Amino acid sequence: MTIRYAPSTGNFYPYTEVYATLPNDIVEVDYADFERVMARKPGQTFALKRGKLVISDAPPVAFDILEAHYLDKIRLARDTVLNRLAGIGFAALASGDTLAVQAIAAARADLLDITTCAGVAAAQDVPALQATVCAELLRIASALPDEARRAFTDAGIPVSVSLPASGED
Repeated sequence: MTIRYAPSTGNFYPYTEVYATLPNDIVEVDYADFERVMARKPGQTFALKRGKLVISDAPPVAFDILEAHYLDKIRLARDTVLNRLAGIGFAALASGDTLAVQAIAAARADLLDITTCAGVAAAQDVPALQATVCAELLRIASALPDEARRAFTDAGIPVSVSLPASGED
C-alpha cells in the first residue's frame, strides 16, 4: 500500500481524500515508511531520500546557544544574589562591620564578572561551563560571612560543599 507525500509542503496526501489540487512534487511512498514517520520520537526529523522516507535525529544544539541559555539563567540568579548582598552590605555598614562590607563588595565585583571570567570563556562544553560557574560561585560564597552566604541559597544557588564558618581556617 502507498500514500502520497509532497516534499515542498511536508504533508501526506492519502488516496482516501479528494483534493482540488495537489503539489507538483507529489510522490508515492510506502505506507510502512509513513507509519514509521508518524511514530518517530520527539526531536526526530524525516526527509525523502531516493523515494524513501528516512528518519534522523535532530542535529545537536550548538554549544554557543546552550552556553547563552545557561549564562542567562546564571545572570538572573546572580542579580537576585547581588540585590540581597547589597541589603546585607548596607546593614553591615550601618553596624560598623567593615570586614563584612569589604567581603561583600569583593563578592559583588566577582559576581558581576562571573559570566565573563577566564574559566567561563575557556569552557568548550556544557559540563565544563557548569563546573566552572559552580566553582566560581563556591569560591565567591566561601569568602562571605554566614548571613551573606544565605543570599546564594535564597536565590536558588545551592552552595553544596560545606563551607567553613566565617573566621575559621
